[in-house]
Amino acid sequence: MWTADGSPHIVEGDVNVRDGATLTIEPCASVLVAAGKRIQVAYPLTPNSGTLIAEGTAGQPISFAGEDGARWGSVYVVAPGTARFAYATFEDGGGDDFERGATLVSVGDDETPPDPVFFVDHVTVKKSRGTGLWLKRRSLFVAGSKELTVTESGDDEAPYPLEISDQAIDSLPTGQYTGNRKDEILVRTEGDGTAGSGLTADATLHARGVPYHMGDGESDSFTIGGGADGKVVTLTIEPGVVMKFEPKTAFQIQHFTTEEPATAVVRALGTADEPIVFTSASPTPRAGDWRGLWFGGIPRAENVFDHVRIEYAGYDCGCSRVTCSGNVETAEAAVIFSMQPPSAFITNSVFKEIAGHGITQGFDGTLVNFRPTNTFEGVSGCIQTMPRLPTECPDPLPLCDGM
Repeated sequence: MWTADGSPHIVEGDVNVRDGATLTIEPCASVLVAAGKRIQVAYPLTPNSGTLIAEGTAGQPISFAGEDGARWGSVYVVAPGTARFAYATFEDGGGDDFERGATLVSVGDDETPPDPVFFVDHVTVKKSRGTGLWLKRRSLFVAGSKELTVTESGDDEAPYPLEISDQAIDSLPTGQYTGNRKDEILVRTEGDGTAGSGLTADATLHARGVPYHMGDGESDSFTIGGGADGKVVTLTIEPGVVMKFEPKTAFQIQHFTTEEPATAVVRALGTADEPIVFTSASPTPRAGDWRGLWFGGIPRAENVFDHVRIEYAGYDCGCSRVTCSGNVETAEAAVIFSMQPPSAFITNSVFKEIAGHGITQGFDGTLVNFRPTNTFEGVSGCIQTMPRLPTECPDPLPLCDGM
């Protein structure tokens, strides 16, 4: 027990909370940590166990800072270890050279299900050298977490307030994530520990006031569904969410093509005042930056895209799709269907600055008309392409969809 009366508690070397131990820090206590030193839970010698509890109150908060203003390391928690923080402030952390300059780091076991590690309630991280919090290897926030603030944090290497995996998006707490080097939440694709298939559990991408930066490089496409067990995964996207995609990447609603119903569903229900935006992460966006939305398998009837905006897409998909359009040689588009959708489920939406087509209907079947309720601006190719018809293509071949 670290008491308020015994404050400040000076941490001169790494503190290891392990072998089932619990370290409790009382309300109103203060902790000063030497340069580069960490408080470690269930680490080293993993797998291990341990618990850190630092739960203050509104009138008696807990503070963590560097000794004599030093840049201290981090609170580093490895599952199945856990940490609970309430009414606590962490300042001047991120002094560890190997943890993205993060002040709070949680590490899961890379297996399914993911590991709830951090509980936060009215927690503030400020002046972190790099990212404020890094949740990696399929670790999550504990259910009920709320009111997390990350501010005045980030450097050139790790400019984001938070870095999380795709598995952690549903657990992201309410809070404030502005005033940092880059006010975006980085979402890395870690996939399923056994199937390697992306997001494999139902989740909601919450509107948290800043954009989501999807991926950390050209090979980091965001994928949902496609698990080995055939389970259908639903991603719900709240109004106002902005997803910014790395160059050459895609949003894959099941990545592989099959003649079976897809194992992924997206329900993106924006509003006229708060559209959902799929855009480029480039600081100077232009048409063709990223690949757009790819639907593998037969799209499910539960899909809904209403009041969304898809922009700057159309990078080379590296794919070949069938068509009856006489003027279509390539398939890149804002949206690519590999199998016939059951309806025109993209409605009241805007396709803007697209290199290639608005919608590629690259399947054997009949045309599904997405024109009536949507707006297409700056599309260099077809508004929509004509699929390969069940009988034979018209003679002469139509331009685009023939409309």
